[in-house]
Amino acid sequence: MSPLRRKTLIGVLIALVGWALWWVIPSEEERIRHVLEQARASVSSEGKPADGLALLARMGQLTQCLTRDVEIQVDVFGHLSGNLSGVDEVRAAAAGMTQQFPGLIRLSEIQISELMPTSAKATVVASINTGSPHGQNAQEFELRFRKWEGRWYISKVATVQALRTR
Repeated sequence: MSPLRRKTLIGVLIALVGWALWWVIPSEEERIRHVLEQARASVSSEGKPADGLALLARMGQLTQCLTRDVEIQVDVFGHLSGNLSGVDEVRAAAAGMTQQFPGLIRLSEIQISELMPTSAKATVVASINTGSPHGQNAQEFELRFRKWEGRWYISKVATVQALRTR
């Protein structure tokens, strides 16, 4: 094999390996979106068992998405408002919310910004069907993320925009 052909083959192989790694290894934005989806799935109770053990398992899944010192400052869907501090308070409030609002929570309009090596910000519109005659209620939130030991965690959630009906 000629040296030019060998160099070309090596170049093509390096390009293929690089493309495969880019395709297989998720980006930081995709990792943050995965944390958001995991948190959403843990508090969305539609079609899931409502018994204590299933709820406890889902709340355990939620705590895997949060920092220990997480802060929540919200007026959620016009019904729940206040400030929560720490993973235990958030877990207890989330368990109550899933029982009060058994609807499916949906996330849309996810915009990730200020992506730094160990922190990020996301703006998310969350909607839930509360059973009201107006349909789904939607609200915009700002989430702050921290990266620790290679994994993203939600460290702060705050309401951005007042309640609106879709």
